[in-house]
Amino acid sequence: MITILKEKFCCFDNDRSVVTAELAADAKNDLPAANAMAGRTLSQGSIAWVISTGAVYGFRSDGKWVDQDTGEVYDPSAED
Repeated sequence: MITILKEKFCCFDNDRSVVTAELAADAKNDLPAANAMAGRTLSQGSIAWVISTGAVYGFRSDGKWVDQDTGEVYDPSAED
């Protein structure tokens, strides 16, 4: 499960809101791809707290999440 804790509107792109968001996820596999959230596109600089591990991830402009402690890269689009 993913929860939006906070979001900041950046602009519109193809009728979708581009946002920088702060998210909470139950597990790493819950981290969303850039266009996975209804009506929104995640922007580079979004962050996510993974509750099960306490890890904090940052969202890169290439659509991948990076663990801010270890540098491990997670690509949510590779899960499909």
